[in-house]
Amino acid sequence: MPEEMKHSLIISESDYRRLSHLVDVSRSTATYELDEELAKADICPDESLPGSVVALYDSVVFRDMKTDAEKTVTIVMPWESSVAKLRISILSPVGTALIGEPLGAIINWPLLNDRSAQLKIVEIKRSREVAQHG
Repeated sequence: MPEEMKHSLIISESDYRRLSHLVDVSRSTATYELDEELAKADICPDESLPGSVVALYDSVVFRDMKTDAEKTVTIVMPWESSVAKLRISILSPVGTALIGEPLGAIINWPLLNDRSAQLKIVEIKRSREVAQHG
């Protein structure tokens, strides 16, 4: 992506603290990738986090750019994930790709056999669950 088209990631202070702690206590390939994303992010006070960027515990509606199919997932901590409930771990490739991304961003969703889908963020539903975890 050309440099002028890149956008910065925005993460709330409480998400940054939570996710940095996760990186510190759980060293794995997934946490190294999350750490790289956190290093690129602009950190803002919780009350200033725009509703138009993905935060932990948000529900995110995607549109597959190829099929126009929509799907909603919620980004959660690893121990709270549930495929059946579409609660996606922050340490999954998609969870890591989503955190801090703005409405309208297009991300790669890794699929089997080295394939991926291009997904556009079409809606972000801010969770009140954050207050319980902050």
